[in-house]
Amino acid sequence: MKIYLIRHAEPDYPNRTITAAGHREAQALAEHLQLLGVDRIYSSPVERAVHTMQYTAALLGVSPTIEPWTRELNWQTPDAGGQPMAAWNIPGETVRAALPFPGRDTWAQYAPYGDYARDYETICSASDAFLERLGYVREEGRYRIAAPSRDAVAVFCHLGFGLTWLSHLLELPFPLVWSAFWLAPSSVTTIVFEERSEQWVVPRCTGLGCVAHLHKAGLPVSTMGLLANHD
Repeated sequence: MKIYLIRHAEPDYPNRTITAAGHREAQALAEHLQLLGVDRIYSSPVERAVHTMQYTAALLGVSPTIEPWTRELNWQTPDAGGQPMAAWNIPGETVRAALPFPGRDTWAQYAPYGDYARDYETICSASDAFLERLGYVREEGRYRIAAPSRDAVAVFCHLGFGLTWLSHLLELPFPLVWSAFWLAPSSVTTIVFEERSEQWVVPRCTGLGCVAHLHKAGLPVSTMGLLANHD
């Protein structure tokens, strides 16, 4: 089985949808996914994810399933000026200021607005239940094969959620994943459930934040959500 973890197209946050450019991204994405092949489609219930997903569902003729647990996270922490910001936007120089680097159990010092270790475990539990429905039962850090699958599964979701879910699938501390990776709008991250025995699979990322569909369509890559200095 493989999962295509897809961030929604360029967001129009005030109007709870995607921008005109985002609609063009979503159309190009749908054509790309048609070439790749998708057997199942799941989506966050948030409008910007749903509006991105609908292009692919319509083109492929696949009925989508809404998964509430994949909605964007509402995790905030103060920025340098004391104003709230998304927790996954904390600067990397803050995360890596001292050793040992923060893990899930020490992240509270950076995020006083919530118990993110607890919230992270909620996402982990929901992920495990979702994958068990698809035939893979988590036991410790690996997955027992209950019903082997060759399906390609598309999950339309969000930046913060996507990075956090990726940290669980790959067994990486989520604070470091937040500060080390970024997913462009409409990008596709591929996770293969690698079978190297008859009993077990382990998720392996074979492509992070692919935007080949945008290049093919001659569309720019939106930097929405990228707070670093960039051109």
